[in-house]
Formats: sequence, C-alpha cells, structure tokens
Amino acid sequence: MPKDWDPLSYTVKKGDTLYSIAWRYEKDYRQVARFNNISPPYAIFPGQRLHMQAADKNGTTTDEVRPQVLTEPDTGQAIVIEEPVPAADVVPPVIVSTKDVTKKASHTTVQKNDTLYSIARREGYSHHQLARWNHLRSPYILKPGQSLRLSPTTRSLGTPSTTQASTQPVSIAPVKPLTRPLINNPIKSKPLVTPLSKKPLPVKVDRWHWPVTGKIVKTYKANEPSRKGIGISGKSGQSVKAAAGGTVVYSGNGLINYGNLVIIKHSHSFLSAYAYNQSLLVKEGDSVKRGQSIAKMGQVNSRPQLHFEIRRNGKPVNPLHYLPKS
Repeated sequence: MPKDWDPLSYTVKKGDTLYSIAWRYEKDYRQVARFNNISPPYAIFPGQRLHMQAADKNGTTTDEVRPQVLTEPDTGQAIVIEEPVPAADVVPPVIVSTKDVTKKASHTTVQKNDTLYSIARREGYSHHQLARWNHLRSPYILKPGQSLRLSPTTRSLGTPSTTQASTQPVSIAPVKPLTRPLINNPIKSKPLVTPLSKKPLPVKVDRWHWPVTGKIVKTYKANEPSRKGIGISGKSGQSVKAAAGGTVVYSGNGLINYGNLVIIKHSHSFLSAYAYNQSLLVKEGDSVKRGQSIAKMGQVNSRPQLHFEIRRNGKPVNPLHYLPKS
C-alpha cells in the first residue's frame, strides 16, 4: 500500500476517473457514486475529497457539509468551496452562567478518523467556530492526538469585570467569522468526466475473448494483492485486444503498480483491465469491439507480459472462469 493510503477517503488527482478510483479501492463505481451523491456522467474535480465508505462506517453522516477543494488550472492554487451559512443558521447570543462555563471541557483530542466537521457536530459547535479558535484554515487537516480548543480565547471574549459576581450570568455573543464564505465558481476548475457511449450497455457479457495469445505465467489467487489477475507472456509490442465489447472508462498511467493501463466497461457488472502496456491505442470514451486492438504489450519484471484482470461489481474474479478454454 502507498504511504499516503487512506481507506476511508481519496483526493481526486488530474487524470482520475470515478472508475479508476473505484478500481483502486476494489469497489463498484456505483457504490462510490452513491457514497458521494454523484450522478451520471460521474463528474469529479481535481482536489475533490471522496468518501470511500458508507456514511455510517466512518463516523460521518450524509448531511454533513464538507468543503470541496478544487485546483485553479492556470496557477495550480487550491480553491476551497464551501456553502455559505444561511442567516437562520447563525448561532444567536446565549445566556450561560460562569458556573456552567467552568464545567465545559476546554479542549478535545483528535481521534483516528475524526474530522473538524464530526468534532464540531459532536461538541455542539460549528466547524467555523472550531477553525477560528484553533487558527485552522481550509481544508482543515487534523492529526490523531492533536489538541483542539473548544472555546474562544479570553482575549476574544473581552476582559471580565472584577466587580461582577461569579453567580451572575454573562452573555456570550457569537464571534463574527474572520473569513467570508467562498463562492463556488464553476469556471475555476474543469470536471473530469469519462464520456460514455450512448449505446446502452448489455446486462451480461455473452462471450469473452483472450486478450493475447501466450503462456499463462501468473495465475489468479483470491485475497493475494499481487495476484488479482493473470499474467500472459508474449512479445514486446504485440497487439493487446479487448476481451469483450464495451466502453473505455480509463486510459492512462495514474494507478500505482499498473503502468500504462486500459479499463473497459462491458456491462453494468463487468469491467476488464490490461496493464503494463508499452503504448495505448484507445482513449477514454471510445467504444471497442471484442478482439479490437487497444494497446501494445509491454514488460513486467523485464519480460514481455500482459497483466489481465476481470472484475465483477468492483471485486476481482478469476479470468480463467470466463475466458474460453484453450
């Protein structure tokens, strides 16, 4: 696993598609879309943070508001997009006694998988308040073990009167945010969309085709990360063909340990992948037919070889159960 691997969330990078991200996490692309309320054509943005688990599995809720972090194409500057807080949601002044204030915890410790939003919800504050009291700036990155203030500093509240009785209630007015909400400008960043064929996908794959002719040098083994597919030997530069008809949903080299990769969507349930290619002959959105050349074979460990996978509903399956018997 990469050092920065996060099983709960993923930050979109240039060149990603929803399909390639789902592939990376061994999830069905429809699951990832559902976790993040993304609808077809599944537009995502560089810098966008995606949930990779259902809301009830990572301690968040579906109505929790999170900012999007996009990237300015010209300058590369991060752009944080937050929903402006409606006037009705502004916390009104409250009357509390100084006795109650002393009972309220002044700090909290960040736990694993905590976010500023989940902590704010748990402690009864807005994330803007916690960010202001702790001098945090978007995208509000926290680390386990970090201590956060749960109240403004004495200076921000003003100096209390020495003649005021300790039992007298004091009025604590909300502190005006130091930063204004950022406005979503859709021109700032272009969405990453995989154009799909207008032709409806079949419910199932009628027939599979061997992607290359050669000897199987690596077999599939369930639950072993390095054997999610099969390895087929051949000659450098030989034609790699689509194992079934479908639409190219990824063509690039952004997935670690896959080299130049093509992913084809064949039906609502099945996708196939062709890795470690010397060169790619198709682009995202292309419709391909079974047996059509899509790439040129590259090398694995200095030997000409194709790494081939089939996934059903996001999970790796044994390609030999689907490919015709030789």
